[in-house]
Amino acid sequence: MKPIPKRTFAKALLAGALVVASAWPLLVQAQDEIVVGAVMPITGAFAASGLPGYNALRMAQDDINAQGGIHGKKLRIAFEDATANNSGAVNAYIKLVKQHNPPFIFLSNLSTQVLATEPEIAKAKIPSVTPGGAVALDARKNPYIFRTRPGDVLGAGALAWGITDSLKKSKPGILYTQDDYGTGAANALEELLKKSGVAVVAKEPYNPRDNDFSAQLLNARNKGADVLVTFNYNRDGALLLKQRKSLGIELPLVSGTGMASPGTLDLVEAADVANVLVAADTVLGDEVSPASAEFVRRYVIAYKMRPDSFGASYYDAAMMVAEGLRKVGPDAEKLRAYLAGVKGFKGVARTYTTDPATGNMAHTVSMAVFKPGTKELQGVAVYPK
Repeated sequence: MKPIPKRTFAKALLAGALVVASAWPLLVQAQDEIVVGAVMPITGAFAASGLPGYNALRMAQDDINAQGGIHGKKLRIAFEDATANNSGAVNAYIKLVKQHNPPFIFLSNLSTQVLATEPEIAKAKIPSVTPGGAVALDARKNPYIFRTRPGDVLGAGALAWGITDSLKKSKPGILYTQDDYGTGAANALEELLKKSGVAVVAKEPYNPRDNDFSAQLLNARNKGADVLVTFNYNRDGALLLKQRKSLGIELPLVSGTGMASPGTLDLVEAADVANVLVAADTVLGDEVSPASAEFVRRYVIAYKMRPDSFGASYYDAAMMVAEGLRKVGPDAEKLRAYLAGVKGFKGVARTYTTDPATGNMAHTVSMAVFKPGTKELQGVAVYPK
């Protein structure tokens, strides 16, 4: 082997020194911060559903750091775009793990994306939180996934109560997105109603990217439905409301949280939400606490829109994680144990207590209607009582 000329060696040594020097600020920055991850639909067809959570997490990051961060270190949330499909969510999760190996990751609000990512979550063994409520998530029994909104089984119970006890109806027609969320929720509701002696007279699935839902709406009415039930996202929910009105279908409508989301309400008029009962998870503001009302006020000022229960649950999750990081440090396994033991944590959306068997942290659903002539929610009951 020929010896390396001194001049060549000196150049190589200098180049290496420059690389280290240029990387030094990044190393210092890394030592002064704790990075956690977030996988959310920021672009694409479901961006509107991800926006409340994206906004709320940025607000939480600022609030946490304004309070001194984590023992003097800044908390930084590294966002990755889940886009509008499951593969996008999986790739975003893998990228976060490889680049940051964070002690915690916020998961998508879309249950279908969380279910697709679940095998990677089990492999990485990084604790995570999702507001997604799909029934199928419970079946996975993944100890690293925690849920900050009521699961769809609890939500189905609230909807069943709304149909039979509140509205006194007995012939529901269900319209639902044909995916893990919609199908699971529709089946759960049908099973609960059957136990109460109520038969579903119509089950009408649809693709959430469709534009025309007149066939499903008319089928439900023609089959004798006396109440409509929907499991929807934002754009499809808005279209269902508008087409229900344009077709002259005056049946009352019962729906999950998607119908009360800003992403849905921004696309409709107040007249479209008349005679609608919503399982709203929570009604943010004074009905929860003064802190909740202050959160709503600040959020509206910052983002020019009202927060929804998804956004509020992300904010609360961030505050929980910050408290956990202060208590046990950025150790994934210790943080998972901390989240599994949460009891009575007061957030802006609700008070959280973890069921260690399921990872569910939310155990009540607020039933709400829209104040006459407005798109503003008003709580009418809490399920279960």
